Amino acid sequence: MLTIRDCEVLREAYSSNSSLAVDEAWRRIGSPTVDALIAYACEQMSNPDRNVRVLMLRLLARQRGAHAAQGVRSGLRDSQRRVCAVAIQACPNYLDREDIVWQLVSIATDPGRKLKLRRRALSMLSGDEGRWQGDLRNPVFAALSTLIQEEKLRFPILFGLIRLEMAPRIEGLLAGFAESGDEAERMLAKRALDGELVVHIDNFADNPDRQRQIMARCDIAYGRMFYWMPRESPVAGQLV
Repeated sequence: MLTIRDCEVLREAYSSNSSLAVDEAWRRIGSPTVDALIAYACEQMSNPDRNVRVLMLRLLARQRGAHAAQGVRSGLRDSQRRVCAVAIQACPNYLDREDIVWQLVSIATDPGRKLKLRRRALSMLSGDEGRWQGDLRNPVFAALSTLIQEEKLRFPILFGLIRLEMAPRIEGLLAGFAESGDEAERMLAKRALDGELVVHIDNFADNPDRQRQIMARCDIAYGRMFYWMPRESPVAGQLV
């Protein structure tokens, strides 16, 4: 039977800087099935200790399916801000689910929520700060198509989209921004449609030479951390 300590061992293995392999962690905790882990994690989402709920969400972030989504959805509804924030971070594997997506929309548009939480939810929907892989999922595309009707949400959505690789639905939303009555929106969208995207310089923290190349050759997009960069050529690491 799984325990909190077992879950802590597995979380350690999931950490990007851990020396413990995931397979070894599973062996150490008795090789439970994935279904057993998901069932235990969802059960513990009712634990009164918020740290336990956070731990379970970090495990559920690596899972998939309807049962695991129940635990993530519970976290998104949690009254504790830290739990909700971790639940938002746990959403990437569940963005093909309408229930998860519209719970994120609810957070992003709830004036009763802290601004930082609302921004995190919107960032998850609009590309998770440039880490989105592939085109927008059906529920996300529907949600963003609705949210861009709200004036105060348009810029953060657009800024998320211009940090993504081009794909049909992303291109469609950008094309709408390119026809905006707002000059700044038009400029950003058209530049993205013309073959550039915005990157955060810290994305290349492990490659100082690349950082210097970007800062020397690319225009600043925002502050001194975001730069316009040509989309990648087939040669990895080479600016076109």
